[in-house]
Amino acid sequence: MKISTEVPKTTNKILSDFFESGLEDAKETIKGKSISAKKDLFDENPELIVWAMIKASGIEPENLEHAKQVAKTMDGILRDTHLKIKTDEYLEAMTLLLYKFILGIHNDEEFRYAYRYSLYNIRDQKPINTWLKKAIVVIVLANDYHKDALLEQIREWIRFLGSPLWKHRDFVQIIEEFGESIESVIETDGMRFVDSVVRHPQYLKEALQHRTLSEVIKESHDWLPDGMMVQSFKILKATAYENAQERIESTMSVDSAFDILKEFFQTTGFTNGKYQLPIRVHELPSPPPPEAIDPVIFELIPEKMRKKLLPSVAYSKTTKTVEIIFLGGPRIGRSGILIKTDTGGILLDFGMSVANQRIPEWIPELEMIDTVLVSHSHLDHLGGLPILYDSFDGKWCSVGITGGIGKFLLEDAMHVGTPLPPRKYDKHDLISKFTQKNIESVFKNHVILEYGKTQEIGPGILTTPIDACHIPGSAAYIIDIEGVKILYTGDFNIDKSVLFEGANLPTDCDAVIFDGTYWGREDFSRDIVTNQILNITGSYGPIVIPSFAVGRTQEMLMLLENTGITESKNVMVAGLAEKITKLTGYTGKWESMKKNKVYLEQDDILVAGGGMMSGGLARHHFNEHRNNPNAAIIMCGYLATRTPGWNLINGYEPHECKVEYARLSAHSSASNLETYIRSCTGKRIMVHTPFESNIDGVKIPNYRERIVLPVK
Repeated sequence: MKISTEVPKTTNKILSDFFESGLEDAKETIKGKSISAKKDLFDENPELIVWAMIKASGIEPENLEHAKQVAKTMDGILRDTHLKIKTDEYLEAMTLLLYKFILGIHNDEEFRYAYRYSLYNIRDQKPINTWLKKAIVVIVLANDYHKDALLEQIREWIRFLGSPLWKHRDFVQIIEEFGESIESVIETDGMRFVDSVVRHPQYLKEALQHRTLSEVIKESHDWLPDGMMVQSFKILKATAYENAQERIESTMSVDSAFDILKEFFQTTGFTNGKYQLPIRVHELPSPPPPEAIDPVIFELIPEKMRKKLLPSVAYSKTTKTVEIIFLGGPRIGRSGILIKTDTGGILLDFGMSVANQRIPEWIPELEMIDTVLVSHSHLDHLGGLPILYDSFDGKWCSVGITGGIGKFLLEDAMHVGTPLPPRKYDKHDLISKFTQKNIESVFKNHVILEYGKTQEIGPGILTTPIDACHIPGSAAYIIDIEGVKILYTGDFNIDKSVLFEGANLPTDCDAVIFDGTYWGREDFSRDIVTNQILNITGSYGPIVIPSFAVGRTQEMLMLLENTGITESKNVMVAGLAEKITKLTGYTGKWESMKKNKVYLEQDDILVAGGGMMSGGLARHHFNEHRNNPNAAIIMCGYLATRTPGWNLINGYEPHECKVEYARLSAHSSASNLETYIRSCTGKRIMVHTPFESNIDGVKIPNYRERIVLPVK
C-alpha cells in the first residue's frame, strides 16, 4: 500500500506544514508506526487528518480506532440517522469532514448539508459558530486566495452555507493565527462605517449624514447586513426626496419634475453607482398634478391593482431603457429577476433556497418596484415573498391555482423550521422576516391573471401569461415594454406528459430568459419510467413512492391510473400531497390514506409528499420496510446531495427492499430545450443552470449583472 494523496497547494506555511505533517504521519501509520503529532488545527485528535490522508489514497485505514468512531459519527450525520448528538462529537465529525472535503473526498454540498444538520439538532450554536468561522478560514487559505481576496471569499462561503453574517472583525484574529493579515482591507473608511453601525445600529441615521448611496453600497463590501442596507436606503431615499421637493413647483408638468429629480439625484449622489435609480415623481412629499390616464390603459390594469398602481401610471413617462437585473436565478434556487424602467419596474419571481434559506440579492431598485410576477408555486420561485412583503405593499400576480398551492407550501415551510435559528432571531437578517404575519400579507395582495389575456401590471408594462406546463398553475410571461418584448419562461416543459401537452412558447421576442435546468444533460424518457412502474408494481409490494407534493404527485397518480394499476392495487395519497392533489382537481381510483393506518399491506402503494424522503410518511414507511425484500421504494424526482433519497440511490443507506429510480422531471428535456432555444431569434439568456460561463449563442449572467435593452 502506498499513500498517493496530494496535499493542498497553499502558500500559507502553517497550513502547508500541517498537511505535510499529516501526510508523513499517514505514511508512517500504514507501516504500523505511531503518529507524531499531538493535536490538529482544531485541538482534536491527530488521527483525524491521518485518517483523511489515508482515505484520500483509496486505502481503508487500520489501527486508528478513535478516528474510526468519528468517521461513523460523520457517516450518521450525512445519513441523518443521529437522533441525538453531543456538540463535541459533532465538532469532531465536522473536523474530519472538513479535512476530507479539502482533500477532495467530499464536496461543498455535503459540507453544507452537515453544517445545516446542526441547526436542527444542536440548540447551542455558539461552539458551532466558533468552529465554523475557523473552518471557513482554513478552506479559503487552503485554496490559496490572495490576502486582499480573503474577506470576499469568506463572505461567499457564509452565503453558500447560509450561516449568520458574522462581523468581519470576527475573522481578524483567526486569520492572524495562520500568520496572515487583513488589516489593509478592514481599516478603510467604508469598513469602519460598517463596523460602527453594526455595533451601534441606533445611530445609523446619523452615520449616513455625509454618505451617498453609492458609497454605502461600494464601501461596505457586502458586509453590511441586508436588513441594514434596506434601512439605509429608506433613510437616504426619504432625505433625497425631501430635499428634491424644494425644487419642484406645483405648476410643473410631470415630465419637468422628472427631469429635475433625475438631475438632482445625479448631482447629489442618490444613484446606484453608474446606474440611475427609477424616478418616482409620485413619491415626492407634494408631487405636482398627475397626467390624465388613458381610458384604454385604465381598462388594461387588473381591477384589484388599480388603487395601488394608478399613481405610478399617472406620474410615469415613456421609458428610454429597459434593464434586466439578475438578483437570483443564475444558479438553481432562489429565483429573482428585476426588470427596471425609468420610473419603476417589476420583479419576476422572488424565491428562497431550501438548501441555505437565502433569497435573491438585495439592490436599491428592489425597493422601487411596482408589481411582482410569479411563475409558479415552488419555494425557489415564491418562497421569498413573505420577506418582501415585510415592507412592500404592491400586488403580486400569478395564474390559476398558484396562489392556493403557494399558501400551502409557505405555511408548510414555516411548520418545518423556516427560518432556522440563529438567523431567525437576527432582526438585521432579512430571513427573520419570514413570519406568519407576512405570509398573511402576501395573500392579501394576490391578483390572479388569465392565460392569454394581456394586462398592464406597471407603467408601460404589459404582460401576457402562457401555460408553462411545468406544474399546475405555472406560467411563462411575455412582457412588452414600449415595444421591447421579453419572454420569461420560468420553469417550463415543452415535453408531453400525462399532465400536459407541452408548452407552446413564441420564438420572436427580443430576449428570452429561460430555464436551463437540463441543458446539456442526458435526456430522460417517460416511456422508460412507465415500464419501470409496471415492472415494480407487478413484482413487489407494498410500494412507497416519495413524491414532490406539487406536480410530481399528480403525474405519478395519473400514470398509475392510466396504466390500470389503480384497478389492481390499493393506491393511496397522503399528507400535503393529498391536499394539493385535491386542489388541482385531478381525480382517479386512488384514495386518501386512513389516519389510523400505521402499516402498509402487500397490495398497498403509497404516494406521499417529500420527494427526497427527508421526512414524513414516505420516510416512516421506508424505515418500516427497508429490510423487507418484497417491498419497493420508487424515487421519481430530483435528489439533492446527501438527502435521504440521494443516500438511498447512491448506496449509502442499508436496505433489503427493492429500490428503483424512475427519473422524471417537470422541466424540458435537454434535446427539446436546445432545439427550442436555438429557434429563438432574440437574445438568449439562460438561468437556473449549473453552468457558469456563456455557451455558444447563450448568455449566462452572474448575480447582480445587468443587461440593458434599448427601447426601439
